[in-house]
Amino acid sequence: MKAATDTPMVSVLLPVYNAAPYLQATLESILAQTFTDFEILALDDGSTDGSGAILEVCTDKRLHIIRHTENQGLIATLNEGLELARGLYVARMDSDDLMLPQRLERQVAYLEAHPEIALIAAFVEFINSDGELCGSWSVDRATSDKASIAAMLPRTNCIAHPTVMLRRSALGKLRYDPRQQGSEDWDLWLRMRSHGMRLGKIPEVLLRYRQHGASMMGLQKLDVSYERRLMRTRWRFLLGEWTKMRISPIHFAVLKAQVRTLARHFRLNLFPALIRDAYRRLTYSPVAMFREEIALRKIERTWQGKVVFFFPYLSTGGAEQVHADILSSVADEKPLIAICGFSRDRAFAKIYSECGSLLEIPRLLHHPLTRKRTHRRLAALINRQEHPVLFSSLTNSFFELLPVLEPTVRTYHLQHAFLHQPDGNVQHKQWLRHFPRVNGYVFVSSQAKAEFERFLFVQHIPRSQFGKLHLISNAVKRFGEIREHDKLGLLFVGRDSPEKRLDLFLELTDLLEKASPGRYRFTVVGSRERGTHPHVRFMGLVTEAERMDAIYAAHDLLVLTSTREGFPMVIMEAMAQGLAVLSTPVGDVPLRLKSDHAVVASSIDNRIVLDEFANAVTSLDKDRARLQRMKADALATARSEFDPARFRSAYRALLIAPAS
Repeated sequence: MKAATDTPMVSVLLPVYNAAPYLQATLESILAQTFTDFEILALDDGSTDGSGAILEVCTDKRLHIIRHTENQGLIATLNEGLELARGLYVARMDSDDLMLPQRLERQVAYLEAHPEIALIAAFVEFINSDGELCGSWSVDRATSDKASIAAMLPRTNCIAHPTVMLRRSALGKLRYDPRQQGSEDWDLWLRMRSHGMRLGKIPEVLLRYRQHGASMMGLQKLDVSYERRLMRTRWRFLLGEWTKMRISPIHFAVLKAQVRTLARHFRLNLFPALIRDAYRRLTYSPVAMFREEIALRKIERTWQGKVVFFFPYLSTGGAEQVHADILSSVADEKPLIAICGFSRDRAFAKIYSECGSLLEIPRLLHHPLTRKRTHRRLAALINRQEHPVLFSSLTNSFFELLPVLEPTVRTYHLQHAFLHQPDGNVQHKQWLRHFPRVNGYVFVSSQAKAEFERFLFVQHIPRSQFGKLHLISNAVKRFGEIREHDKLGLLFVGRDSPEKRLDLFLELTDLLEKASPGRYRFTVVGSRERGTHPHVRFMGLVTEAERMDAIYAAHDLLVLTSTREGFPMVIMEAMAQGLAVLSTPVGDVPLRLKSDHAVVASSIDNRIVLDEFANAVTSLDKDRARLQRMKADALATARSEFDPARFRSAYRALLIAPAS
């Protein structure tokens, strides 16, 4: 450590460990402070990435470098810094964050004017790894004064640690507790409060907090839920302080918060899990589980390949058709196809089994007594293959398997549709902790890909990571021809679910039938019959490709009334059989469908969709020449854009080509 001549007013405590990408900017932000009477204690905790060299280049005499030959950990480094600090005040700082120029000046002035305050913090705004602003901390708005901090602190850590300036004399012998890994700062604030110290916060942004995969608030902390870490820290705080007979109002506030958090944990986490596991124990057939066990043992003995698929169902659906097409593109690799969910039907069982080794093990993957062991067995099977690849879609089992896979296993996840919802996307937020481990995300529509990029940006994933997002549009295998019919035929293909809005299609048929009885033909495929619509033909579930092609060929317009889609397979299949399209403006539909072959509504509002679709049908019925031109253009577009050779080539390049 370099020699010093004068005692500084502030010691900036800067622990450093492998922070080379951001360290230079952090140092510059500290040295650019309007307040200049400070020292920087840079504690290089055994960095191996060049951080030490960056520190050495700095010639400012206020920088003092302390080196560790081996990594001692953050808490030991912080405590060492507190012992070495000579300033009246100690300012915490992380090696990847940025101080705003007036931070030290504003905090020193506050502590000088308020001698009763032992700790002063400030507001933060978030930046990502590229330095782009990406939000603020909502907790700051709720804790802008000493009273609100005192009320909230027992419940959660409401103080951003890199903004903290401590009065060194007030700390006394208090130090960071090595047992509180991950919540060491919050634990120290609680103990300061239990000793009667007052904490404050300047309601002004004085620091930019960088969020990225390796930051203290980074994604790896999601492996243990924040709520569980709060519970653990509170118990340790209470037990530690009560054994020393330090009882104060803060202890009762912490105990109250702990009881409330424990009750919430039981209500939201433990009880549902217990009920779910009890249901599975009681309802899963031992005979069925035994059959799954035999099937898994056979696969463990006999399967030799490199590509493994995790899909949820074998039942009829657009997603399952896409999965079947992907499987057929690599069928020569003899992949393993693990089915993780309970299918409504087994429409795709024959197709899947022709493409590879089909393994249906939903019970083993979900039963409380077998799921962990099954994950380990599957991981062992995959890990021992040469250049293995794991591909999944629509199943949580994929993400549960990732932690036990070897780093050499390439992993990909297919996202059929995605809509960024700031207060939603709960499942995807839980999966996000695995984002660094997943080699690639595949999207079937550019709209879904763009929405996922928005989601990642808000979750502080840097744009430099967006390169692992791939767009591979779906394809169709069979193409028909243009036909003309005496009566205009309207076709709805889809299950009876809220987002498909079958009721809206039926309302459209009622409207058209009332205006012109018997003039049109209406058909529904994929849903059960509704007796209240005698003019509509319900064909139920259709699984044979040839029969479905014949149904398409017998109609003129595909009607899609959905509220949410990517780019539906039914549109592609219909266009490939020479149908024009009426669709709501969902997913990639407005981008990929043109007025030459489709009518896209201006809104998904029920009334607007009904009016615009009814007018379009009436108009096309009167102008059959225009309708035939639209159908011909739809078929030509399908032949050029939904090419199966392109689809096959893209997936083979992704799944078979050796990793770069």
